[in-house]
Amino acid sequence: MTSGCFAESKADQHLALRHELLETDAALTLQPNAHLPPDAGADNAATLLRDRLTADGYALLQLDEPLSTADFIAVGKTLGDPMPETDAAVLPYVEHGIMLNLTADAGRTSDASLQPFATNFLTLHTEGSTRPAQRQPRLIVLMCCEPGDGTAARTVVVPMAAVRRRLSPDDAALLARVRYRAADPPPPLLRTVDGAPVFSFRDFHTAPLEWELSGDPADGDEVGPALRRLLAAMYHPAEARAVEWRRGMLLAVDNHRFFHGRTAGDGRVPEIPRHLKRLRLLGG
Repeated sequence: MTSGCFAESKADQHLALRHELLETDAALTLQPNAHLPPDAGADNAATLLRDRLTADGYALLQLDEPLSTADFIAVGKTLGDPMPETDAAVLPYVEHGIMLNLTADAGRTSDASLQPFATNFLTLHTEGSTRPAQRQPRLIVLMCCEPGDGTAARTVVVPMAAVRRRLSPDDAALLARVRYRAADPPPPLLRTVDGAPVFSFRDFHTAPLEWELSGDPADGDEVGPALRRLLAAMYHPAEARAVEWRRGMLLAVDNHRFFHGRTAGDGRVPEIPRHLKRLRLLGG
């Protein structure tokens, strides 16, 4: 097993692409792909979400009003098993041990534990990428209770299949042999599940990424360049879409089919913070 460390440099192509996507907020708006008849109820919402997730890898649904917390959790449970929220930093925002209130009231911060509540951008990533595969969520479900004022950010989604198409066969084969270096190792950065490419990867931004490579150690020199090309493919603007949050909007994303992230707000602590509710689900 060969190991090494990756860190981005000022010459990397993805820096300008990331700035354009997440700080300039240049992505096209993601359009709803599910439509619920009036008074259709939470059960029908769950069916619609499941159908669109199967077909498209995401489901974006506009409701007349946000679901109650109980109904939101019930919808989530029809899609998968909710994961407990155990990080001490987020526990004040957690209800019923599984639902996280994402309230963007922290301004800009470099504290990683507070970034979900901040207005700075969140780099593209797959949820739980540092965990073993069986402990990574399959679905992320978000519901908008308050879209916020003009400082509010947008959620960005990028299809994994499009990222894979931008990689050469050699880069894809190499990344299938690379994983984070950890005591409880996660899956390779790229693997195939049911015939489709699945990434387990986060843009670490300015933090170092400790990696390990199986197979021929001579290929270790190629890991850094391959990671740079992966990051550039992730931030390519062609297939990126952003959610324009509105009250009552519900988004479910397949963590095996999409990267996700968040654009930056304008840096002020908002007068009206954006408020989303989140569930992370196993299975699905």
